[in-house]
Formats: sequence, C-alpha cells, structure tokens
Amino acid sequence: MRVLILGAGPQLKDNETPVWLAEANGEVLVERFVNACKGLGAKLIFAVRRQDVRRFHIDNIIKLALPDAAIVAIDGDTQGAPCTALLCVHLIDPEDELLILNSNEFLDIDYRAPIEDFRQRGLDAGVVTFRSLHPRYSYMLVDDSGLIVEAAEKRPISRHATAGFYWYRRGADFVQSAQDMIRKDAHVDNRFFISLTLNELVLKHKRMGIHEVDAKHYRPLKSQRQISLYEADTHPEAAQ
Repeated sequence: MRVLILGAGPQLKDNETPVWLAEANGEVLVERFVNACKGLGAKLIFAVRRQDVRRFHIDNIIKLALPDAAIVAIDGDTQGAPCTALLCVHLIDPEDELLILNSNEFLDIDYRAPIEDFRQRGLDAGVVTFRSLHPRYSYMLVDDSGLIVEAAEKRPISRHATAGFYWYRRGADFVQSAQDMIRKDAHVDNRFFISLTLNELVLKHKRMGIHEVDAKHYRPLKSQRQISLYEADTHPEAAQ
C-alpha cells in the first residue's frame, strides 16, 4: 500500500506556520500521521510546499519522524489536491492500494478499521464519512445497498460528509479518474477535489462505499482558528 499525504495548499501568510507543525500533546501533525499509519505496512509519501521546506525544514521533520518516507516538494500553487497528487504519480503503484489523506484534516481513529471494511466488502474505492449538513464539506450519496452513486463538493446531497480519507484498491483507478476529471474540467470554484474523482469511477461502474465514524473523531485544520483549537486539544468541528 501507498499512503499519499497532501500538504501543498495555498501560500501561507507571513505570520502563519504550515499545518504540518500543528502541535497537540507534544506531537506535531507530521508525527501523528506517521503514527496513525504505522499499522498499515505502507510506504508513506508526503507532498509539501517547497517554500515550507526552505522556511520550516519540513523535509527534515518528516525524515526524523519516518526515515524511509518519500517527499515530493511542490513549487507554487496547484489547482487543487488531485493536481498535487498527480505530481506524485511516479511514486504511486498502479496495481497496489492507495490511501490519500489531506493534511488539513485529521481522523483520530484506527486507520486499519475502515480499510479492512472496504476490503471485506470487495470495494474498488472507499471513503470515510461523518454526519453533517454544512456546505463546507464534500458529500457522498449512497444507494440502498450502501454503494456510492454520486459525489459532490461544497453541496450537501446527503448527510455523509467526507473526512479527507480516500482509499483506492488500485492506484491506477485514482490516477485515471483524476486525469479524466481534470480533462472534463469538473472543478468547483476553479479548484479540483479528490472527492469528485469518485464520480468518474461511478461512470466506470466501480463499487465504492463509505465507512462512517462519529464526528468527534474528525479534526478539521483548515483555518488558524481550527488549528488553535486543535492545539488546545479541544474539538474544532464548529469553527469556521
């Protein structure tokens, strides 16, 4: 398995530090991701901003936390997480499992549980979700058998909000679906999103499902307020 952790978002303001350095209980976020993935037996790939490498030595921190981690330094801004992920395509095994995680969202769960669930159900892809109706999230619509039939970004079409945890049985399925999505220009507010790759897999009649967790395990880190609440070890779900 490959685990691709995406952390090359928009440029930071002068007084901001990258989310990788958000600290709780004496651990920076890089360490928490490494520890969360320990039981997977996976190769970890970190996509980081080159500016963060130069200014905050993020590469050193990652290597100290996990010496055999792969690091891809991204120059400038991309048009979203799928574009960043495709810059790491040379490290994705087309026939092996791929787990994509967003660095600005952290799930405080045993990562093995949803992956084993997806495997046992014979799925081609799976997404961890929690209950919400707020339009700031991505959403998955499922049929009566629990299979995903549609994905939407910033548009509630169900109560199944995504938690930044996307599993693909084959790396090639993600790569092809991301390329197809970009080719079709299927963007939202001029940005592409990992969630919408699931629509391309629906068109290919792939089997995809969700694994629901309690919202208390979902830690959004998309604003300085949410990061501050995370660092104070309080739940930032309600923060904007």
